Amino acid sequence: MINHNKIYSGALATLCILAATSAGLLLFLTGVSASGSTNTHLPDSSLPWVAAVNFGYFIAILVVLCARYFNAASAPRSTRLLNWALLPALPGGTIVGLYGLLKTDKISALRP
Repeated sequence: MINHNKIYSGALATLCILAATSAGLLLFLTGVSASGSTNTHLPDSSLPWVAAVNFGYFIAILVVLCARYFNAASAPRSTRLLNWALLPALPGGTIVGLYGLLKTDKISALRP
């Protein structure tokens, strides 16, 4: 039987690493763009804001992963809130958010 909660936690950990990496890269590009224009598809003034959004996702995912690991009572509710918050984060966040909303923290009918 497939354990969707473990698959979701792995996908969430991967997304957490990607969010932290992209926030760091965007902050690096912010520093580079201060000395001159960088050829990105985003305006130079928006790079710190996108980095802040990615860092916010990183912190939120880290909090939910800790809650899920330590089996906190708030884990299902915080997981559901994070899944809704991940939906606008195209493409990876949307996929993980939909998977989390549809498959995680479900009580199986086969359990006694």
